[in-house]
Amino acid sequence: MTEPPLPSAAFAAAVQRVSAQRGQIVVVKLGGSAMEDPAATEACLRSIAVLSRLGIPIVLVHGGGKPIDRAMEEAGLTPKKVAGRRYTDEATLAIVVHVLKDVINADLVRKLRDLGAAAFAVSAALGAERLLLSGPGGQQIDLGHVGKVTRVDSDLLRSALGERDAPRASGTLPVIPSLALDTHEKWLNVNADTAAAAVAGAMKADKAIFLTDTPGVLRDRTDPRSLIPQLTGNEARELIAAAVIAGGMVPKVEACFEAIAGGAKSALILDGRVPYSLLDVFLHDTFTGTAITR
Repeated sequence: MTEPPLPSAAFAAAVQRVSAQRGQIVVVKLGGSAMEDPAATEACLRSIAVLSRLGIPIVLVHGGGKPIDRAMEEAGLTPKKVAGRRYTDEATLAIVVHVLKDVINADLVRKLRDLGAAAFAVSAALGAERLLLSGPGGQQIDLGHVGKVTRVDSDLLRSALGERDAPRASGTLPVIPSLALDTHEKWLNVNADTAAAAVAGAMKADKAIFLTDTPGVLRDRTDPRSLIPQLTGNEARELIAAAVIAGGMVPKVEACFEAIAGGAKSALILDGRVPYSLLDVFLHDTFTGTAITR
């Protein structure tokens, strides 16, 4: 494949810009439709590998909803919904754990290593308790083996990133599936966005980056040109109240709130279907997406 020409001045500017961000922790969440496009996934992983090798400490958190759906269908299992959410019984949990740990996580680690990143799987970095929803009349709704993250092993992750060693170009690159262990060392299925938000908060990340299947927060959901490039937390809450932010974008934005409340400096929503959208954040003054700050 012929590489596109890169002017020397542009190369120098890119190196200087990335070097200024060395040592600033970034948490990237990859999942959903962003993982369904092989070309976009490859570009994302190439971006992560390059940034890691240049000294940007990255933690990758991933989900895998659609591969899980396909695996359940192949196993003859019908998804069960409770209060509009997927109920995770024992059979479903076994598939979730297998797909996330043994298939997706292993594949991402392998591909990142092939790209020169020192990636490794971290399956036990998160602790959780059973997630119970509030129903009518204060009744609790049990979703089965579904968890809410209550603990992040930040010491493990910081050590992996090289923060406890002598300064060096880069540490290793932890890759975390959206699974957590309860107090009995049993697996719980956790939402990938909230898992990434918990990691970003615990790590006091400079950026929590959520790769999704839209250009970012849109003022008009039918018009990509209505992208809102930057929002404060209060502005985003006002847009949720006005139903400008609605549907599947609400939990994405709420995950941004959680990351910032936990200690992350900023949260970004990017279109993961666009190749190298992640790298653009580090190479340019402007990028396509929505940044949410305090």
